[in-house]
Amino acid sequence: MLPVKRKLGFVLLMIFSLFMIHPAEAAVDPVEDIREMVTPEFMTYTSGSLRPVKDDYGITDTEDVQLGEGHPYYIVSSEFLKSSSADGEHTSDDIFEHGGYLFVMEENGKPVGNVDVTKENGAWSVFKLSSGTGPVEAIIDARQQSAAAPDTKLIYDQALGLLGISQNEKYVQTAGEPKLSSAQEIDIQSLGNQLIQHYQESRKLPPGSAGGRLFPSDSTNVHGKYYTVGAVIFAGFAIIGAAIMLLRKRRSKL
Repeated sequence: MLPVKRKLGFVLLMIFSLFMIHPAEAAVDPVEDIREMVTPEFMTYTSGSLRPVKDDYGITDTEDVQLGEGHPYYIVSSEFLKSSSADGEHTSDDIFEHGGYLFVMEENGKPVGNVDVTKENGAWSVFKLSSGTGPVEAIIDARQQSAAAPDTKLIYDQALGLLGISQNEKYVQTAGEPKLSSAQEIDIQSLGNQLIQHYQESRKLPPGSAGGRLFPSDSTNVHGKYYTVGAVIFAGFAIIGAAIMLLRKRRSKL
């Protein structure tokens, strides 16, 4: 049996390790590596669930469907929304964090949709297939612009209706109807301020209310997903609670 102090130290080490998960998963892997990882899973869709709905995608034969071009995409950081102020200084790196990868789904070189790949339980996997054309155009645009501007980021966040390009501290919406500005282009500082204001206002809504989006999505079937440390924090509290129970039981036996 481990002494109480050693057990408590082990518990604290586990909690610290959990909180280190987020930075480790934020790394952006090469697109080709991700494609190789998820292709076997993607093929189960082309030979299975994609067949009954192929007409919705304009697909002739699902056996000819494969993953085309891909690009990492970014989402608005939940930590940025929670901890920043609307009158503060914001950069693209402050606002956005890596969310996953988008791939063009194509049949014999013709785009028929897009594939959203995210990390679940430490492994990359297919999260969603969509017939949307907006993400396809954004993927191609981001890849082309990345060659000339290395800071180019593909932004894909359905929760906030964002689908566009971040580059040179500016954001350009490529799909959806913008409500933040009458122009398609907005500087990152202004975008950050309005994201924070939107977040703060949505928190004032009654429970169960829908918060609305900054950029309402159109018929592109865009999709985005937050990566938050909420589950990690919850796990940390669960471990702390278990440790306290263990100590109480041990003391009651003494």
